[in-house]
Amino acid sequence: MKIYLLAWLSLLMAVSTMRGQQLPQYSFYMLNPYFYNPAYVGLAGTLLAHGTYRHQWVGMPGAPEGQYLDAHLPVYVLRGGVGARLSRDQIGVHQTLQAMLHYAYHLDIGRSGLFSVGVGAGYLQYLLDGAKLRTPEGEYGTGGSFTHNDPLFPEGKVTAGTPLLEAGVFFRWLQVDLGVAIQPVHAPLITVSAEGRFRLRAVPQYTGMGAYRIQLSDKWSATPSFLIKFDPAATQIEISSLFRWRENTFAGCSVRGIVPSARDALVLYGGFRITEKISFAYAYDLPLSSLTDAHRGSHELLLRYDLSKPIGEGRLPPIIYNPRFWGN
Repeated sequence: MKIYLLAWLSLLMAVSTMRGQQLPQYSFYMLNPYFYNPAYVGLAGTLLAHGTYRHQWVGMPGAPEGQYLDAHLPVYVLRGGVGARLSRDQIGVHQTLQAMLHYAYHLDIGRSGLFSVGVGAGYLQYLLDGAKLRTPEGEYGTGGSFTHNDPLFPEGKVTAGTPLLEAGVFFRWLQVDLGVAIQPVHAPLITVSAEGRFRLRAVPQYTGMGAYRIQLSDKWSATPSFLIKFDPAATQIEISSLFRWRENTFAGCSVRGIVPSARDALVLYGGFRITEKISFAYAYDLPLSSLTDAHRGSHELLLRYDLSKPIGEGRLPPIIYNPRFWGN
């Protein structure tokens, strides 16, 4: 019988109201700030798209696993950018699916600064597979028949959904980037009572991030960065440093969790360009938390598509007729 983090699940289902989980964990926040902040939409000045897969805590039954696809680009007629994101997060018997659309308004500040305000709206679907739950009082036969003997635990799959709202701000000045976001800003309470009884509400998660690009030579650059995630219950800080060679190859490391109570992993990562527009990156998380003996680290893969030219490039400039030179 496969075990699914039974202690956590029992606590989760023992109460009639449960709180939404933390934001999904991804190591490549510095390569794709859009995942954690909708205000980044369109700031690259070109079309960017990402596909990411993460397998967290390898070897631990029911460990988190997630994927996302996103794309964003500037739309100058809207004075900003638009983007879309699809994501899936699986933890044991729990699965969440999200579909989000985002818009960011860009405001130039002098010649060197840019301020962006982003908002997003979408839908969250929650799924619980009750057939994989186990209770101390339950009866579980070898042929697949079972009963939990507990009215709070569903015996089949339960799905429920709710709309979501997100928001963020992003500031760029020369080589400095700073951003703050809330995901979600608001999500209505989900109540399920048809099979099993529980209530679910997505708790707002706050993120702050920053980066500073340093040109070391004509071939080398370095980008130290940070990501802060916090809610009313906990705060976690991640500090990273990325070194890039000729814009084609990069490598770096991160430390996730500065204080002992939040310490999670040492992250080693690297990547390279496959073609002019497609890049690949891989990250491995070395465990540093109290779960070190329970798993073999985490793996993350990222594919990035970069159009590598400004949107609208190649269009002819508008023709302006000057009547003083007409016919000459």
